[in-house]
Amino acid sequence: MKNSAIVVPTVAQEVYKAIRNQIIRGEFAPGQKLSIRKLAELYGVSTMPVREALSKLETEGFVQFDRRSIIVNQLSTKELIEIFAIRKLLEKQAIEWATPNICPPDLVLLENIIKEMDENIHSPFEWRRLNKKFHFELYSHAHSKPLWELLHQLWGRVESYMNIYSSSEHLSSAQAEHYKMLELIKEKKLDELTALILEHIQITCDAIIEEMAKLE
Repeated sequence: MKNSAIVVPTVAQEVYKAIRNQIIRGEFAPGQKLSIRKLAELYGVSTMPVREALSKLETEGFVQFDRRSIIVNQLSTKELIEIFAIRKLLEKQAIEWATPNICPPDLVLLENIIKEMDENIHSPFEWRRLNKKFHFELYSHAHSKPLWELLHQLWGRVESYMNIYSSSEHLSSAQAEHYKMLELIKEKKLDELTALILEHIQITCDAIIEEMAKLE
């Protein structure tokens, strides 16, 4: 039996995960300034792993380095519209590649994720985590690492804004769409599935922009 190597996360990796989660949860809001020293104190570490973590977050589009500070990325309405437009192009391709490869056991897994989302409809953060899990489980069947990586990067750019998309009305409507997606996947109705997912993405984009306008 071949032994598997045990990968021990570094302090920088743990700090990276902590900061990223706080950005996604909205605890570090878009436009907020972050202090390396204060973050180091918060997590009980030296400044070095914090710098490493923030550098990685910068490459992923979560933060940007200014002359004297680090700022949680704040997207303009134009940038949000562009990101969702690119998502539609890439996710259309992912659906086309993935759907023919989905087997009955995969459908069971997708359905179980949707049911778990039903159980968390009143826990927006957990629901959003499961929503991402559902979509990426679907797209994983495209068997394309470059496409997978690009989609992860794009979703990451807007995850902090998904906190806006959290009313029960939005989530209930999205759940109905997820069940319809599952039905179309079972029936291999690719055109209808593609149209529904593209509409699903656009509705999310419109809801975020509408809520952002109220905050201005």
